[in-house]
Amino acid sequence: MRQAAPHDVVLGDPAFSPVPSPGSRLVVAVGSNAAPQVLRRKLAQVHSSDTICLQPVHVTNITVGHSAHIAARGYVPAAPILAGQQSITTIAAWLGPAHIEALDATEPNYHRQTVNTRDHPLIHDRPTPSLPADRPPLTSEFDLYVSRHGVLADPVTGDPVPFGSQAHVLAWLSRRLDDPTFAGPVSDVCSRLAADPEAVTARMRGAGVSRPGDFRATPSIGHDR
Repeated sequence: MRQAAPHDVVLGDPAFSPVPSPGSRLVVAVGSNAAPQVLRRKLAQVHSSDTICLQPVHVTNITVGHSAHIAARGYVPAAPILAGQQSITTIAAWLGPAHIEALDATEPNYHRQTVNTRDHPLIHDRPTPSLPADRPPLTSEFDLYVSRHGVLADPVTGDPVPFGSQAHVLAWLSRRLDDPTFAGPVSDVCSRLAADPEAVTARMRGAGVSRPGDFRATPSIGHDR
């Protein structure tokens, strides 16, 4: 069966709208939540009259690294990190309270944190064929899901590991931890890691290969979950 294209998911689904519902919060996605198909799956059971409004955005002073944990399916997921003058282009979603609560429940390894657009300027990115052309006004603050485990970083310099392929990050962990568990074809490694992700995450933490995401250290924080 053909997988639905983003254009089909967003423009052909009544759960999505080009206009945010009243009372919606703006959530900037890092990782899989930027995919409309993923949001639709995660929020499919939400009973709410609120619709989901998606827009491409460009955010400054934020970039993407790897969370210092192993996901249930054995991979190393993405996580936002502070990075002066660096920026990302991604998808932002206006979500109502019920959608926010449901999305929070799908992210046990992350806390939702509010930052403001003074510290992290946010603008509309170029329109895409996948999303409505309407451009709702952007807010003065937005939410991000920040890793509870911190982000992977060089234990000597503290420099975060840039986001890359699973092959790249698993090879990095294999070298830093001197652990053959992380070596081999990606599918085989992920299968091994998925057998006990909590134990592997604890080994990563004990090896000192993580640093905080740094959001708590900035005045931009409005609240966290």
